[in-house]
Amino acid sequence: MNDLKNLKETHEVAACQRFLSIYNEAQNSDIKIIRLGDPNKKEPDCICSNNFAIELVGTYDNQYQAEKIWNGARGKNTTKQPDYLLLTFDNLQNEIGKKLQKLEAGNYGSFFGKIILVCNLHSPLLQDKEVEQYTKIHVSFRSDNYFKKYFHEIYVSWKSEVDGNWKIKKLE
Repeated sequence: MNDLKNLKETHEVAACQRFLSIYNEAQNSDIKIIRLGDPNKKEPDCICSNNFAIELVGTYDNQYQAEKIWNGARGKNTTKQPDYLLLTFDNLQNEIGKKLQKLEAGNYGSFFGKIILVCNLHSPLLQDKEVEQYTKIHVSFRSDNYFKKYFHEIYVSWKSEVDGNWKIKKLE
């Protein structure tokens, strides 16, 4: 269990650092990670400087891919049969909705600053142009005023097929 916790924490720190490196350069800011958030205290994944925090969500093509990646990281075999249906953007919408429900329910209630939701797209087949197209047609969750609370900003991050570097794009 402790190894699993360490794996999760290492992943969260790396994902937050990667995002902040790109974000800070683009925004000409200097936000830094102060510490990991404490879920028992209802905090987002990474508590940062300048009254910011980051909540992470990973989005995969399908459940098979998610299980294969995480089992591989844990040194385990995947028992599930391969699924070739690619639902990255459908899953992205669902994951954002789930995170908004958690925000609404007070899951991050002890942090009173600005929370950025970072959605890491883990599809190895994803192309930059697909992300660009999606961001143009994405319908903001804010537009329907369904929730009383919203994240300060929502970003997607993905590994570019052009040069293998991670990129970010603001959704909301």
